[in-house]
Amino acid sequence: MIEDYTDGLSLDRTAIMGLEELAACCGMGVAELAELMDYDALQALDGDRVALTFSAHWLTPLRQVAKLRRDFDLDLFAVAIALGHLDRITQLERQVRALQALLPSTLQGAHHE
Repeated sequence: MIEDYTDGLSLDRTAIMGLEELAACCGMGVAELAELMDYDALQALDGDRVALTFSAHWLTPLRQVAKLRRDFDLDLFAVAIALGHLDRITQLERQVRALQALLPSTLQGAHHE
């Protein structure tokens, strides 16, 4: 049941989650997420450390790095680096899609050949 709920949130970048909810949904602990924040790999929506809120867009990359952490026994510093790279890849993919949308339809199929 939670999986269905969190899958919907990962698609809605406007959804907001608390720290405990984010931790429960991504499979990491609150202390681990706090450490990722200390490394500046995870950013809250506001600066209030008492009632932290996060964009639900963090769900997918946090799930991915949580899996990498389990599979490869990574420390949190390595997880922070991976999270930063995943975020950057997502941004670049978004930019590529936006640029592709600007191409005339006659050229859109040509870049795959």
